[in-house]
Amino acid sequence: MNKILSAVLLVTAINACTLQEVPDPTNGGGTITITAQTVQKQDVTNVPGTKTTLSGVETHWKGVDDYDGNADKIGIFSPEAKATSDGTPEANPAKNLAFTAQTSAKSSSFTGTMFWGDNVSHNFYAYYPRNSGFAGERTDVPISLPSAQIQSAAGNTAHIGALDFMVATPDTVQYGEAVNFTFNHVFVMIEFQIKGSGNLTQVSLNGADPLACEGTIDLTQTPEAGAYTVTTSSISKYVTVTLGSAASLNSTTAISVYMMVLPGSQNENLQIGVKIDGNWKEMSKTQPSGGFVRGKKYVVALNTEGAGWDATYKDNRDDKTYPYVTIGTQVWMTENLAYLPSVVGPDTGSETEPYYYVYDYEGTSVNDAKATPHYFTYGVLYNWTAALTACPDGWHLPSDAEWTTLTTYLGGLSVAGGKMKEAGFSHWTSPNTGATNESGFTALPGGSRDCGGVFSGIRSYGHWWSSTQYGTDSAWPRCLLFGGSDVFRDEDSKDYGFSVRCLRD
Repeated sequence: MNKILSAVLLVTAINACTLQEVPDPTNGGGTITITAQTVQKQDVTNVPGTKTTLSGVETHWKGVDDYDGNADKIGIFSPEAKATSDGTPEANPAKNLAFTAQTSAKSSSFTGTMFWGDNVSHNFYAYYPRNSGFAGERTDVPISLPSAQIQSAAGNTAHIGALDFMVATPDTVQYGEAVNFTFNHVFVMIEFQIKGSGNLTQVSLNGADPLACEGTIDLTQTPEAGAYTVTTSSISKYVTVTLGSAASLNSTTAISVYMMVLPGSQNENLQIGVKIDGNWKEMSKTQPSGGFVRGKKYVVALNTEGAGWDATYKDNRDDKTYPYVTIGTQVWMTENLAYLPSVVGPDTGSETEPYYYVYDYEGTSVNDAKATPHYFTYGVLYNWTAALTACPDGWHLPSDAEWTTLTTYLGGLSVAGGKMKEAGFSHWTSPNTGATNESGFTALPGGSRDCGGVFSGIRSYGHWWSSTQYGTDSAWPRCLLFGGSDVFRDEDSKDYGFSVRCLRD
């Protein structure tokens, strides 16, 4: 991986904020004026939009004189300072006050309103970019790194600024003295340098551990060189960057796609995906030595026409690998899902609690269930509640409308089934009417668990759930039979056990 990923240190000490005026005794405390400047300059390989210094090119805070007028804002907290000149800090503390960059340069004045409180030491905390709707405490600031990231075009870094969350090292000063903030990156940047042919529209990264999250962060932390602690409300182990306009690849000059991810080590190899001319292909890569380190940029060189690419996806929850195929505008797994976090016998059922079944298995041991030939060939049967969340990150249970998109593309309900079914009689009962599998979907008849607590139909039919409800107690699946080329759109009880096929996000 050292040959593939080169880690290049971003500037971790980004900006200093100096605080300025001697207090005005006439109002009990003078206005605090903020000036931000670059305190560390290094010749580092970097990209614009991260408030750092690009080798040979100065990058800046974005001020009000910039081309679009949308200046950078930082949020500042101080429990001892005041938001207004009246009242005590306890009654009107400085919370998430907005200070705005005035010029586009590596140092800039920041304007906002904040006042000194009592003649005591003051503690200051700050972060970027400011969340204008937040009214809480400095220990509970919202932080977000979305799993779906959008880059307008190849080589463009305009999207990075909004993703490059920074927290200032807390600073304590005496009343009236200067305040210096050093902003630290919370996340990690990856630059994919991509060569090949065709039109690139997406890049993905899939890991065994979180790569993106929603949550909160405590600004009073001092992590030094370590990672910040984030209290997460949701995580994703899958991140994509979608290009606003397709990038034409060539074999000589690489194009760049930029992604932000969480720092930390991954327990398994990462999987990189590229979508070219509407088709995905994947490659497994080892992580950098020591994992991803906060404040660093990692450069990944990819030749999409080289060796090591295939059309398979590894589910890091259980290390099972699934082939997939592009059908029209959709990307479908070509095997029934086999994710099995628990298992019960067919006599246990529910319309609201998630249950997982393996055909003809009546115990509760996951290992024993996975050792059965039916599991290996036909995967798992899920009640509807379990099916809703069964697919791995980056994939989802298709909706009723998405199933219709598939069958319409294949010529309609009366013929699509034959184009979806695996041909021959290895897994389908004769006569397996019309089966050609020309779509590559490779439908296998896993049977079902019905509401009476009975397994039935293996080798004769397959049912696959959609995510769309029909009513309170039922949903819309699709069904294929051994005796015809039709696809049947049924309405069935949510406590049935049916197969799942995952569709790529």
